[in-house]
Amino acid sequence: MGAEARHHILALLRRLHPEAIGLLVAVLVLGVATVATGADTARTAAVGTAPPAPATVDAAKTPTGKPLQTQTPAPRKPAAHPSGRQSTQPPAPRTFQNEQIRPKPSQVPRKHQSQPIKKRAANGRGIVYLTFDDGPSQYTPAILQILRATHSTATFFELGFRQAEHPGEAAHVRAAGSNIGNHTYSHRNLTKLKAAEISSEVARGPHSRCVRPPFGATNPTVGRILARQGLRQVLWTVDTRDWSRPGRKHIVETATGPAVGAGSIVLMHDGGGDRSQTVAALPQIIATLQQRGYVVRRIPGC
Repeated sequence: MGAEARHHILALLRRLHPEAIGLLVAVLVLGVATVATGADTARTAAVGTAPPAPATVDAAKTPTGKPLQTQTPAPRKPAAHPSGRQSTQPPAPRTFQNEQIRPKPSQVPRKHQSQPIKKRAANGRGIVYLTFDDGPSQYTPAILQILRATHSTATFFELGFRQAEHPGEAAHVRAAGSNIGNHTYSHRNLTKLKAAEISSEVARGPHSRCVRPPFGATNPTVGRILARQGLRQVLWTVDTRDWSRPGRKHIVETATGPAVGAGSIVLMHDGGGDRSQTVAALPQIIATLQQRGYVVRRIPGC
């Protein structure tokens, strides 16, 4: 601003009334305050917390638009053991040398269990029926000799292919007063076969009116096929498990234990493996039973 202009302003101010000068000053101060307040407001808006931006993704839904699964997933089944073994998996089938697969008495259908067997002899003495499976074999003659020496008889459930290997033994069994049961031709599990195969296994087995299914494995189909052929199914009440070669003492104790009584059918073996323990146990088994008042006899009707 020039000196002349400042001179005119000062001259004007001198001529104004003092009250007018005060009013003019107040207006100037108010204008400056208003300008400052607007600047502060602008600065506050510029540095304040901004409102949240609208969400671009719905967190409650999957990319496909379906509701998100919020429930806890069902627990997965445990993975198989690295070795592939599982405790619930049944054991592998055994061959006829090891007759371990046997149903418990409660698992055998009642109508297919052995028919009632005579419990007492004519003289009133209780009868125990000793049976021998899987022969004939090289052990059969020794068992027949023990039976003859103790005035006893037994039933031999023989295999058809074993009879072919020992063609003379069946006649020796019958000559000694004992009898023969049909244990099928090749010792296959009949419950795993078709009806025609069951009939073939039985038809090619030893000639007898009594049949003992291998492993004691039976079911309604097996029972019906045997019944149609007029054959009698015979199982057992006491298993000595002599096939596992548990020792002579164990075989004796099982064959003469508390479970053995009048009418009992005791399972042993004269074939299918090393039966030397069975042969060694047999004299004491028969002697113990006779001391208790029992007689050892073959199963009638076979």
